[in-house]
Amino acid sequence: MAASGNSPSTDRVIACIGATLDKYVSEGQSLTVGLSGGLDSTVLTHAVSLAAAGRHLSVEATYVNHGLSINAEAWGKACSELCSGLNVPFSIISVVVQDDSGVGLECAARNLRHQALNSRCSDWVLLAHHRGDQCETLLHNLLRGAGVNGAAAMPERVARTLRPLLTLPRSDLLGYAEHNQLSWIEDESNLDIRLTRNHIRHQIMPLVQAKFPQAEKQLAAATIRFGEALSLMDDLARIDLGDHSAEFPVPISLFKELNAVRALNLLRALLAWHSIQLPDDGRLREFIRQVRTSKPDRHPKLDFSGYTLECRARLLHLKST
Repeated sequence: MAASGNSPSTDRVIACIGATLDKYVSEGQSLTVGLSGGLDSTVLTHAVSLAAAGRHLSVEATYVNHGLSINAEAWGKACSELCSGLNVPFSIISVVVQDDSGVGLECAARNLRHQALNSRCSDWVLLAHHRGDQCETLLHNLLRGAGVNGAAAMPERVARTLRPLLTLPRSDLLGYAEHNQLSWIEDESNLDIRLTRNHIRHQIMPLVQAKFPQAEKQLAAATIRFGEALSLMDDLARIDLGDHSAEFPVPISLFKELNAVRALNLLRALLAWHSIQLPDDGRLREFIRQVRTSKPDRHPKLDFSGYTLECRARLLHLKST
């Protein structure tokens, strides 16, 4: 049961979620909230269930059981009890995370979780990432050598996935949960600093914030500016694509007619529009150099992350391997 009146943090959470729903969601549409039972998704589920009632939206919550913890079933039960108290329909999807996928356990689990949530038939999927998560993603991507795509971190919206809490610090979510007397679980893996994001969260960010108290706020603001730059780069790529389809294969002549920077930007955009993780920047630059300079009897080829780019018959082909 919620306490009487609202705390400032509760007001901020409600306002943030309301703004996102008003921006993207139409009356009568359906929402699926990704619920893990942790603080962030518990707050999101509770707040969305309240916000949806006044907007004539239907809400369900889904827990994805990765089977990576002995507590996974207990967490699912906690999620079920939360939803029962909110009169929110609840479901559990169990997945098997392969540790030999080559992308790492964290990434493999995250990919499966997104696939599971996107398998729901709702109009929108809501995730509980907050400002701290955004900063960790930015640092993680930059340290991996990502470009503007990675520096833009997590957008508020991707297709039918929404992240309403991206601008809020975790302290606001904690304040909301305490004010509304919510209970949540603590995933023991969140303390494992062998995992990259946990290392950033527990080892790197505290050091940065000790010297720069506004670091989280400033880093999150930087992701917005990177996102704006990425949008402009995408606009330029669409101009350079002209009347051609964004589907592969695409004419090699498109890249030969552009300077090296714009040709590289076009190829990056084409891959990103197909939701394909970009290959190493050095290899991609060398490949686009070969595409632009090779004679017709040459067939540049690039293998990466389960895909192959290959020049053949004056066309650039993309195929999964």
